[in-house]
Amino acid sequence: MQGLNEVRDFLARHSIENSSILVALSGGTDSIALLHFLLELKEEFNLELSIAHLDHGLRGKASEKDARFVRSKAREMGLSATINKREVSRVVDEENLSLEEAAREVRYEFLSEIADEQGVDYVALGHNRNDQAETVLMNIIRGAGLRGLGGMQEVKGRYIRPLLKLKRDEIKNYIETRGLDYRRDKTNKNTDFLRNRIRHELVPELEDHYNPKVVENLTRMAELAEEAHSFIEDRADDVSRDIRIMKKVDETCFDRAKLSALNTYLQKAVIRKLISKVKGDLQDVTSTHVDNVLSKIGDEPARTRLSLPGVTFTLNRNTACFVREFNPGGQEEFRYEIQPGETLELEEVSISINLELVSKSEELNPEKYLSDSLTEFVDWGKVEQPIIVRNRNEGDRFKPLGMRGEKKLKDFFIDEKVPFEERDKVPIVCDKEGIIWVVGHRIDERYKLEESTERGLLIKARKI
Repeated sequence: MQGLNEVRDFLARHSIENSSILVALSGGTDSIALLHFLLELKEEFNLELSIAHLDHGLRGKASEKDARFVRSKAREMGLSATINKREVSRVVDEENLSLEEAAREVRYEFLSEIADEQGVDYVALGHNRNDQAETVLMNIIRGAGLRGLGGMQEVKGRYIRPLLKLKRDEIKNYIETRGLDYRRDKTNKNTDFLRNRIRHELVPELEDHYNPKVVENLTRMAELAEEAHSFIEDRADDVSRDIRIMKKVDETCFDRAKLSALNTYLQKAVIRKLISKVKGDLQDVTSTHVDNVLSKIGDEPARTRLSLPGVTFTLNRNTACFVREFNPGGQEEFRYEIQPGETLELEEVSISINLELVSKSEELNPEKYLSDSLTEFVDWGKVEQPIIVRNRNEGDRFKPLGMRGEKKLKDFFIDEKVPFEERDKVPIVCDKEGIIWVVGHRIDERYKLEESTERGLLIKARKI
């Protein structure tokens, strides 16, 4: 049978044998076919199978029936099953994601957790050839690069997609020929979702009026794009090693001139590769960030600094570096409210903070504390309560005393040569409007004492 042979070829091609596989079973045609294919090949490839099913909490009683169906199917097959329910709608609100994005995030989080708990080798997903074509179209609409044109990968880490070369009709034919039961998800017809609009409206329109083989052509293009992407990645690996001057866990420096001599596309691939190696991933790093780095590398004079998601790019003459913003000590986050007259002990960083209001004119003299970097005076009349003491947040900005404009706190720390591992340990005193004092370093210009100041806030920090 065609479908079974495709899955057999997949397992052999990727050397998946003597392995444990967690099957993501929704109960729909694709996942049911996937489970039966793997069961038929279980002895041949010495596979150990188990099942995972997630109720997204979106379809009420229909979802409960899906879970019961999966549990029954697991008993029938003599397989262990992990069935869980998670409220996707809550993730939509908390993380400001679309329903599709939230469902995908929750689903992969669940599968990853179960795979870790069971210690399985692979997690099998039921995506088929039509799903691949739809993914490619979706990525094109969103403005994908070469990686996006490659669509879904057959194997990505522990996730495998044995049905990716099978068309939806072939899978349905297998299900009907074998007389297998499955669950129907009515939300698959809901065209409020982008993928469903592509599936039920765009693809039929392209097949009917442009090319009846659009699915085959899109999936073939995805294969070619993935091959090209793999080649570029290998080449970028080689080049990044060749141009590298210095490599540390949290920093990589490279030769600007050698990078500039490369083809533009390869330059971009190498930049992404270097960022990924320093940062650990490319999350939130966009093509605009890469283009900005590339433009700075070509500028004269060659001296600049750019803040990127999770890393800082610096350039001085012919040496360029990516430096990771991280907290190797795993510094615990802290955030406390404090009022004048109170002392706050920050056990997380072994520092105490004391606030005291001063109204006598003879005491409003910041000069007496000039030699003490752990004591500062600010204008109480400019403070908007509540007063909060915390460590830094992503995107923090303030106006350092003596400067005209604002500065990113991250850039301020770089200029002050505060070590990476110490930055999350620096207490930040804030009010409702923003940063008042970066403890031990600088107050914000907007809170400084004026001749008109009537009451001052004395802030004392001490090591404990």
